[in-house]
Amino acid sequence: MKLDDRIEAVASAAASYPWLGDLTAESILRWIKLELGRFLHEANPQEYGHHHCLVQALSPILHVVSGNTPHAALQSLIRGIVVGAQNWMKLPEGGLPEVDEFSLKLPAALRPELADHLNQSWLQDAEAIVVFGTDETIHQFSRRLLPTQRLLAHGHKISFGLIRIPFDRNVVNGAALDVFVFDQLGCLSPQLYYVAGDSVGFASLLATRLEELCRTTAVTTVREYEIASALRSCREEWKYRAATEPGVRVWESPGTLEWVVIHDPAPCLVPNPLYRTIFIKPMPSDLGSVLAPIRRHISTVGLHPVDRDSVELATRLGAQRVCQIGQMQNPPLTWHHDGWPTLASLVRYVDIEGWGASD
Repeated sequence: MKLDDRIEAVASAAASYPWLGDLTAESILRWIKLELGRFLHEANPQEYGHHHCLVQALSPILHVVSGNTPHAALQSLIRGIVVGAQNWMKLPEGGLPEVDEFSLKLPAALRPELADHLNQSWLQDAEAIVVFGTDETIHQFSRRLLPTQRLLAHGHKISFGLIRIPFDRNVVNGAALDVFVFDQLGCLSPQLYYVAGDSVGFASLLATRLEELCRTTAVTTVREYEIASALRSCREEWKYRAATEPGVRVWESPGTLEWVVIHDPAPCLVPNPLYRTIFIKPMPSDLGSVLAPIRRHISTVGLHPVDRDSVELATRLGAQRVCQIGQMQNPPLTWHHDGWPTLASLVRYVDIEGWGASD
């Protein structure tokens, strides 16, 4: 199928999923131009320095996706469709309904093959393998691949926010949305905020806003037994610490497990069960040292304010993406997922020298 037809098909299917972002035909064309220029548009080799070049999709692409959110799975599939690859997708046990629904909205020629088990022939025959999962899962896949296969690994990530100047209601509202969306299960979901100034006041306002979101948003929150047990255990531990340790405070959703805000004066990271469990900590003077152990796992850093000093700080800390608080869950179509070009990583380049030279 031609590129223009693939673009129109993706844009049409994505229109039913506004949480996928700006996926109009025009925005997809801009995305392609930024990463690949005219390469996907033209069958003939294009000038590239003093020679010519063309690109071909790595195909088939095997997408191994997790059950955390459907967002990453659909993004990965869309990238494979745009470059023109055949797509295979290994779904988590139980599947992802959004992926099935999205696939049925596509023309038959663009629909991926889906399975909730790993087809061994897929693993052997794929030219590119995109894996979302734990670091252990990615390590297992990397040991089974050939050097000629390209692995794009999206492993364990941690995102957080830095509030470096006095905050207002807009910052609190933005932070609450970043925690609320996708039940805090995405790699872009903040697990904590470091706050300069009144960190307790920020935590209290954040708790109020999270409760308002739960009451005004048509979301049914049902926690499975193991998740509910982990959340209750976390709450009990921190409520005990709040009763015995200075500076520790806990705000929780009354009578439910919908959210909990924990103020912890210690700067170091602590285990977070997620599912709208957010830690608020005073801004430490040695932030780089505190975060050094997780540097390789840092994904998105939400900032207030987004200025030169804050951006330079986030970059030094190891951020792969920096944005305004309130936009942590809304990366633009053109973002570089985990620091990679999302389309250019799924093609191979063919360099051609002497093209057009006379015989």
